[in-house]
Amino acid sequence: MCTSVSFRGLFGRTLDLEGSLGEEIVIMSRRFPENYIYEAEMVFHPAIIGCALVKNGTPLWFDAANEHGLAAAGLNFPDHAAYLPQTEGKINLASFELIPYILSKCKSVSDAVSILEKCNITPDAVSSDLPPTPMHWMISDKERNIAVEPTRGGLIVYNNPFGVLTNSPPFPVHRDNVMQSPPSANQLPGDWSSESRFIRAFFAKKHTAGGGVNDYFHIMDTVAVPNGCSKKDWHTVYTSSADLERGDYYFTTYEDRRIRKVSLADAELDSDELFRFSMQE
Repeated sequence: MCTSVSFRGLFGRTLDLEGSLGEEIVIMSRRFPENYIYEAEMVFHPAIIGCALVKNGTPLWFDAANEHGLAAAGLNFPDHAAYLPQTEGKINLASFELIPYILSKCKSVSDAVSILEKCNITPDAVSSDLPPTPMHWMISDKERNIAVEPTRGGLIVYNNPFGVLTNSPPFPVHRDNVMQSPPSANQLPGDWSSESRFIRAFFAKKHTAGGGVNDYFHIMDTVAVPNGCSKKDWHTVYTSSADLERGDYYFTTYEDRRIRKVSLADAELDSDELFRFSMQE
């Protein structure tokens, strides 16, 4: 249960789980070496900022943005995600490798589409204790949004004019639901299902008069899940908002509703370091 929203130069998401996994705010500097299972190591790339679980020194990104203003988020896609074996002639990436690869290679959504057409998502795991999660992704810059879904027929890229993505069902179902969505707020669905959150987030961003970080977090409040209101006690562990122009990353946690910020300017970007910031401090 997660929701990602692109809104007037800001991009972020809610992460809805039973509890924190130990995620941190991470800045990956330009010379931090990136290793891939099938693809060549990258030793120089744009700086990246976002929220990640760091496993064996490698950031596993939940959402992130690069210094050029391209952002991506991975959301749970159960019952629909299909990962395929390594395929000759394709760019073969495990699901956890897609976000860093795209953000390291691309400056815009158009760049990303060109690469995604050549990609195959494999079923490889990070480690034996972290099996692959069924995922789909939203990728955005300041002008355009796409939804990316791995299917049995390969990777499908959808133009996403709504700038919203939630979880299963597949994006075309959400697209059809929007076309039938209510015209006024008093008819909006009130539950926390993926379909309802998609409609509420789109309605809120469409009708929000202002802009900026404060308004962004108010939009995300419409889909935040209180603890105890959903199956398995899933709740909104954190909410994020990356400023794609300035390289600032804002966040709140379930326990601390203050909007806090980490910026690319807080790190030495030409180093080979991984800079890590606790979300609890």
